[in-house]
Amino acid sequence: MDDVSRASNDTIFHRARQLKAERSKRGGRKAKKWFCKIVPSIEGCAKPPDADPPMSFLDGPSRQQQQQQQQKKRSSRGGCSCCCLSSCLCGGKADERTPRTSKKQIPAAEIRLREAGAVFDELPTRNTRDAVNVVVNEVVTARRSEPADHVFDALSPKKPVEENTNLAERLPPPSKGHVSAASMVLPERLPPGPARDLPVPNPIVGQEVYLKTALSYLTDDAIGIMGIYGTGGVGKTTLLRSINNKFCGNAARTEFDHVILVAVGKDPDVKKLQRDIAYEVGLLLMDDESEVTRAAAIFDFLKTKNFLLLLDDLWGPLQLAKVGIPHPLSDGYKQKVIISSRLMDVSGKMQAHKFLILECLKWEEAWNLFSSKVGEENLADQRIRSIAVALAKECGGLPLALVAMGSAMSAKKTLEEWQKAVSLLKTAPPLHEISGTEDESHFLLNVNYQILRDHRMRECFTSCSLWPEGYQMLKENLISTWMGLGSITDFDDINEAYNIGNSIIESLKAVSLMENSEKSYRRMEMHDVIREMALWTASGKESSKNKWLVGAKPSETRSDEWSKAERISLMFNEIEALPDSCYCPNLQSLILRGNKRLMKIPNGLFPCMVLLRFLDLSHTGIVELPNEVGTLINLQFLNLSYTKIACLPKEMKELTTLKYLELEGTRELRKIPDGVISSLEMLQELNLYMSGFANWSWLSVCSRDNIMFEELVSLQRLRSVGFTVRNIQCLLRLFSILRVLTHSLTIRELRGLISLHLLPGLLSKNKMGRLKNLTIEFSQGLKELVMGEEAKPLNWRLYQLEVFNLVCLPELERVIWRGVAAHVCLPNLRFLSLFYCNSLRNIAWVAHLPLLQELYIQNCNEMEQVIADEPPTASSEKEEKPATSFPNLKYIFLRDLKSLVKIDDQVLEFPCLERILVHNCIELKQLPLGATSAQKLRIIFGERNWWESLEWGDHCIKSIFTTCFREIPAGYEPSMKILEGL
Repeated sequence: MDDVSRASNDTIFHRARQLKAERSKRGGRKAKKWFCKIVPSIEGCAKPPDADPPMSFLDGPSRQQQQQQQQKKRSSRGGCSCCCLSSCLCGGKADERTPRTSKKQIPAAEIRLREAGAVFDELPTRNTRDAVNVVVNEVVTARRSEPADHVFDALSPKKPVEENTNLAERLPPPSKGHVSAASMVLPERLPPGPARDLPVPNPIVGQEVYLKTALSYLTDDAIGIMGIYGTGGVGKTTLLRSINNKFCGNAARTEFDHVILVAVGKDPDVKKLQRDIAYEVGLLLMDDESEVTRAAAIFDFLKTKNFLLLLDDLWGPLQLAKVGIPHPLSDGYKQKVIISSRLMDVSGKMQAHKFLILECLKWEEAWNLFSSKVGEENLADQRIRSIAVALAKECGGLPLALVAMGSAMSAKKTLEEWQKAVSLLKTAPPLHEISGTEDESHFLLNVNYQILRDHRMRECFTSCSLWPEGYQMLKENLISTWMGLGSITDFDDINEAYNIGNSIIESLKAVSLMENSEKSYRRMEMHDVIREMALWTASGKESSKNKWLVGAKPSETRSDEWSKAERISLMFNEIEALPDSCYCPNLQSLILRGNKRLMKIPNGLFPCMVLLRFLDLSHTGIVELPNEVGTLINLQFLNLSYTKIACLPKEMKELTTLKYLELEGTRELRKIPDGVISSLEMLQELNLYMSGFANWSWLSVCSRDNIMFEELVSLQRLRSVGFTVRNIQCLLRLFSILRVLTHSLTIRELRGLISLHLLPGLLSKNKMGRLKNLTIEFSQGLKELVMGEEAKPLNWRLYQLEVFNLVCLPELERVIWRGVAAHVCLPNLRFLSLFYCNSLRNIAWVAHLPLLQELYIQNCNEMEQVIADEPPTASSEKEEKPATSFPNLKYIFLRDLKSLVKIDDQVLEFPCLERILVHNCIELKQLPLGATSAQKLRIIFGERNWWESLEWGDHCIKSIFTTCFREIPAGYEPSMKILEGL
């Protein structure tokens, strides 16, 4: 080592001792927790029994020679032989009489790293810490023995803080024999960050100062709770997400074990809040547990963790202890809470130590944001530009209004369209007419709503407010609701109707009135301010006040409120009973979805709702419909999906105006009286997917419990079905109805059939062009499933199929692809589940499905390997497979697979993998987790014994994923929703 390097060494060494002494006087916590976690003990220290020794890629004589060279260098510098930080900071030589506890030696870079460790906390920027992390990786993995002097020299404590910023870009070229900083980046050697990456607007305007201030507060040990205050739409949620994202990825800041962002809302549901927190940290809670039990479990988990909890959208003080959150500033741990609210006194009542007030954007920032959404092309016309300036000024610097207004106007290309927007702004209702708002956000967004291109889109938008605040809406449910409410009408092809619905969703996204859910591709969500505006637009005006009753419990509403209402939505409200009698002469829509405790519809209720057109009882606990359902002669939409109803009442024959009948997932349904289906002459959609009813026959073969296909054929307006069949003849009969498309299909209880061929002629584009869900189940003798046909061209595909389930097929041995490869046939498949397929040994065909996101395998007793090499077929030789296996997979669920030995022979990348669950897979000894898997993988659920028995080819990889492991308690029955978190 040259004199310059040695002098730099001495400087860092001296500064480290000073810092240690200063911290000792202050009585602060021990420094370098981060450092001690990454660099393990080697010799001379108290080492935990389960700690893994640092790994080296050197073996045999070369490794010994390397260790001897390192020992000589260490002796020449007088470095200590102990690797713990406190010993390295002592400044003295090792006691020669101290016996050696290991033959492993300390690389020179490691000594310097420990000496530089004490100044790590003074390096404030992420880039600076990243540079140190790179060196740590190099040392721990022993990929080289020489220290990166140019990195350490840059860490001089004598330099001002400003000079340490952007360190990675300013590092001088390495001297001979050193590895460059760029080539040293090894994301696979760093543990994944404590936070899940969340989407934020692009660009983020005007929040740089707020973000910097908030992050500085997090470094202050005297601040436990911080409050963020600002009007609705000013950017509080965006700021919280930006803070969260600072802790994402492999090179994330590591002062927290967990960073948790959850939305609270106006009427907080403690159980939902507990569930959301538990999901983020990977804590398993029982559905039937009380709030107190859940709170105790959350508290017990978090009390010994360093965590940052971000609580968004509080409308009142929240008792942290009631949820299970340890009070911040607990002794010995870094625990912080940041809350955001539109009401400033909320932060005060929660005893926040610091407040951050978000203000609207200044004009220059506001214009930049608005013009970025409108597009410079539109602003080239100076007349339009002057109008745009006026519109931007009217938004008052409110980011949500600027984004929504700018996005809406981006599609306006003519001067007349821009002038119309100005006139709408001038003729908008006065602000005082907007009920229940404390700022101008509703007023401005209402103008944006008026700009929407047509009445249908506005109707669809306002109906989104029928869902609860913060709820993530399934696209298919949205579209079917719009159809049932009459917003989407006048279509001959049901496929066209769904295309219209998807187009409306995309249009609402384009004008920033709706956004994709961060958890599921199939779901949409709304900003709470936009939802409030939609609800106000629909029901808050004086002319229609109280006509929409949304969210309130029946016990909290008066009978006169029900009597005035035109639409009532009480989704997911834990309702147990409805009013025995309630006169509702104007009621057109009643939505009770998700109230599982609701077991009965009281007699006398339906006759009081003579104008009812839309009735949603899905996901409730009802077991039968009252006969009075026949009085709802104006009913057009009836949803009984996922209820325990066993028989439809014969009085349903009176529902001659019914257009949509949803019976999906009605497993207990066994009987539909003769003549009911044929009486529904206006029926356009019938959904019996995953239903218990499959008793279809035809004139030549009929019985008392069956319904004849002739009843379906007689429905001239029928356009779309979800169906359950028991034999191929029924399937062929269904497809013979030329005008009807099948969107969901269940094939079950096939008898005497060994091989099921799903041929292109059977599943043709004309017959199943909108097939999204396919389930094959409960067929005892079925041994093979054949997809495709050799004689057919390779362009045959199930373009729209998103969900594929194989359930209770105990003798199924293989899925065969002929004339087409799986990834070509199923380009849009997102969800695949295999349950109780006991003879199935592998499913190699799933590896290259381009959009597969969720894979669930359970009780497949003979499955030895998920992905296994198979001999190439004619189709596989012709079709080029994607370069990456599982390119979009997010969730893996493996349960009760007694013979499973491995997932794949080789390490896989899994670039999008977030969660894994392995339960009762006793023979599985390896996980194929590679370098890229660490980027997003945050949770691995499994039993403790299984985890400890895993074999790792690289112990560094094991140390990375150890932080992801969550134990499944004994007796706990894991389900798929553990991974989904919805």
